[in-house]
Amino acid sequence: MTIAVCYVSPEGIVLGADSTTTYGSLHFNNSQKLFEVGENSTLAMVTWGLGGLSVNSHRTLIALFDDDLKKKPPSSVKEVADRWAAFFFAAYNDPTTPLAPFIAQCRALAAKPAHDPQNPQDPLARTDPEEKWLQEWRLNLVVGFCVAGYVMPDRSPAAFEVVFDPIATAPPTPAAKPHGYWFWGAPNMIQRLIFGCDEQLKNSIVNSGKWNGTAGELEALVSRHALDHPLVPIRDAIDFVHSCVSSTIKAFKFSNLAPICGGPIEIGLITTDRRFRWVQHKLWDVAIS
Repeated sequence: MTIAVCYVSPEGIVLGADSTTTYGSLHFNNSQKLFEVGENSTLAMVTWGLGGLSVNSHRTLIALFDDDLKKKPPSSVKEVADRWAAFFFAAYNDPTTPLAPFIAQCRALAAKPAHDPQNPQDPLARTDPEEKWLQEWRLNLVVGFCVAGYVMPDRSPAAFEVVFDPIATAPPTPAAKPHGYWFWGAPNMIQRLIFGCDEQLKNSIVNSGKWNGTAGELEALVSRHALDHPLVPIRDAIDFVHSCVSSTIKAFKFSNLAPICGGPIEIGLITTDRRFRWVQHKLWDVAIS
């Protein structure tokens, strides 16, 4: 799991992430989740969810993608995001990878009607074990990217969210992210800090039987108590991103939850007058020093 952050400002883009990757019950704290696309670039990506495709790492695929961009330069960040959606979808659905049988099983089960506890013997619907398997593996196999930066001669910063779901049979449509801050992976801590309530808690309240209003009414009530956050200067945006990642890491460290966020914090910056720069980046000897 991950805490990934993107701050879209008129001055540029700030991307941040932690460094923990989970393999089964093991946690490694020095993985890479934030990448410059190529070198001396005005584009970058941050990723969350599935940490790699077993055969090809995100690092390798982004490097190959950059090779493709050099052969045919893009005209906009949207084009970059669209091309990444198609490029990664092909690798994600490679039938020769170890993930292929799990993706195929997800799609086969998703094609069946959902399990109905009131009619558990329905031969056409998913069984209870199949329902649980699908929920677990769909979550495990989802992978997302935020593609951000600008493409000359247009210096306008832009960011697009691209999420790959194992039950999808076509490349995803990138979603534009307007000015402001965006979180992915494990955003619970930040949602509670800024809004006073995360999505899981709101769902629990609505479904508890104690709440007499609608989900929309609860959302309106919670939003009145959110901490206002106007767009800030780019250096303060860096502080905001670092604070969000750091707070999430500490929240997991001092909880009884699995340490799915941790390790060195990485922050990258693309401003409208400069190309990609590392604000905070772990050295290659971090795991041994």
